[in-house]
Amino acid sequence: MFGRLLKILCVPCILLIFAVWQSGIAAAPADASIVLPVATSTRKPTSTPRPTATPTLPPPATPTLVPVATSTPIPSITPTPTKVVIMHPASDSVTRSMNVPILMYHYISAPPSPTDSLRVGLSVPPEKFDAQMNLLAGQGYHSITLLEMYAYLQKGEPLPTTPVVITFDDGYIDNYQFAFPILKKYGFIGTFFILSGPIDNGNPNYMTWDMVKELSNSGMDIELHSRDHVDLRNRSFQYLVFQIVGGRQTIEAHTGQPIHFMAYPSGKYDAAVLRFLPSADFWGAVTTQNGKVHSLTDALTWTRVRISGRQTIKGFAKTLGLRWP
Repeated sequence: MFGRLLKILCVPCILLIFAVWQSGIAAAPADASIVLPVATSTRKPTSTPRPTATPTLPPPATPTLVPVATSTPIPSITPTPTKVVIMHPASDSVTRSMNVPILMYHYISAPPSPTDSLRVGLSVPPEKFDAQMNLLAGQGYHSITLLEMYAYLQKGEPLPTTPVVITFDDGYIDNYQFAFPILKKYGFIGTFFILSGPIDNGNPNYMTWDMVKELSNSGMDIELHSRDHVDLRNRSFQYLVFQIVGGRQTIEAHTGQPIHFMAYPSGKYDAAVLRFLPSADFWGAVTTQNGKVHSLTDALTWTRVRISGRQTIKGFAKTLGLRWP
């Protein structure tokens, strides 16, 4: 019975499908091709990236490099007591000593106040200074420089009879105004220990560079007193370079003459300074200690004779062991 029922249902279905098919053929043009549906993929095509155009840039300018100062490690200096002997190749290695007074002056002017005890001691009025130079000339003294004294000690270079070294500390303007013409009057050479800092700063109490240059050109000896008159003890290597080498270079630039000697500011130094000076090509230095006998073994601590503003001409003669009427 089931098979009979299936036949009854399928006959109409077959007839219906046949009718639809017939109507489609009739509607289509005679030359029309039947296009079968093509299955399309839902997967998107992989896009091939286009090459990106790279712009051609001009070559970058090569920068001019400015050399940067590199910090060179500076060896630390441990102060230890030492005795420095400076021997240059020209030395004949003969040990010598000499008894020569190195006179120490500061101001050659009257002190501004008689109650300023320190300034009174450091100030020799021009008339007193003139009398002192007159006495030296009358007693047959001849002025020499520290370089001449050093040359004698080093290799026996001859010196004039009865030599004396006349030094002035700091470079005050009255050295130019009064000491300079008096020295020329008696044919003496003075050694001027200059502070470069106050002159650079235009301090009116000190000489100008033009004055210093005039002294140098006239035959006076210009040496170093440091840059700023500071205590050089317990200082770093760099600080000593600034105060000593820097000060020397400034003076040499103005005078055109080499400097190989210095006076310690206030006479203060330590073992580090004594080692530093030979390494910087200094041959000798003077202190504020009293004494007249010198040799190469103490070339960095030569003593001097302090001339006080309180001395009379008789006292000056006695200090130097000179004859006095």
